[in-house]
Amino acid sequence: MRIKTYHYQKNKGISWDEVFQNPRPVSVRSFQTGTVIINRHGTLNPNHPLAKDVQDEELEVPILAHWVHHEDKGDFLLDAGLDASYAGDPRGGLLGTDVDEFQQIKGENIAQHLVQNDINLKMVFLSHLHADHAAGVRELPKDIPYVIPKGEYGEYRLEVHGDFLEGLEELYEIDFSKANQMAPLGPSVDLLGDGSLWAIHTPGHTPWHVSFLVNGMDRPILLTMDAVFIHENLERGVAPSEYTWDMEKAQDTLEKIIAFLEMFPQVRVGAGHESGNSFKIYNSRI
Repeated sequence: MRIKTYHYQKNKGISWDEVFQNPRPVSVRSFQTGTVIINRHGTLNPNHPLAKDVQDEELEVPILAHWVHHEDKGDFLLDAGLDASYAGDPRGGLLGTDVDEFQQIKGENIAQHLVQNDINLKMVFLSHLHADHAAGVRELPKDIPYVIPKGEYGEYRLEVHGDFLEGLEELYEIDFSKANQMAPLGPSVDLLGDGSLWAIHTPGHTPWHVSFLVNGMDRPILLTMDAVFIHENLERGVAPSEYTWDMEKAQDTLEKIIAFLEMFPQVRVGAGHESGNSFKIYNSRI
């Protein structure tokens, strides 16, 4: 596979204030492609002082992909969710002790959502390469660009990540070392060049994990992906413990997201594994 750099324009000195003063003709809609069972102790770090009453219980949460429609530039996906193989096999046809298991109702797969909504896909942006975010690539077109954060592919392992990238001849990487430093979140990239869709480096879940911001005419929407699993992470100010590469970095990223939402209360937020299209107002704990 050829690895290429995803080229973007860096706008020196730009701020989120300026971005939000110039909303663009873009919208976002979330699709559920299955569900997964997670433990609340893994979702909310039970050792954090603000999580003293977190219960040890299982939660069934959705696996999402997000359709971004730009009136001028077309249709994009943020993450790919699951392909149809999971409807008949919770392991998606994969073998090995590290393979994750998911639940899927027939017809929930990402390709079916594209057909039902007459989506002519132009490009796919992946927040990271875990199965519940990338398995759907197996049934998506292979003649369009697929974009990941730089560094993510270096950790790609078939026995863990599956064969999700099979058939792709090229993979594009976002190099955040050259990105705009936009307080309080940090490195942020204008993906389409008009301020409509942003990738934000949010390490913790993986070292290179990204979240996305859609700057639509109605309101800006922050899609945290796995930087925030469920809204309770925001409500308590507590990051995940399990399911994450580095708990300290995950907590630091969460606190930056909370500071951002407090600074810009007009921004709605969608957690990585919360009901689709449940974009909420952040309610400050202060």
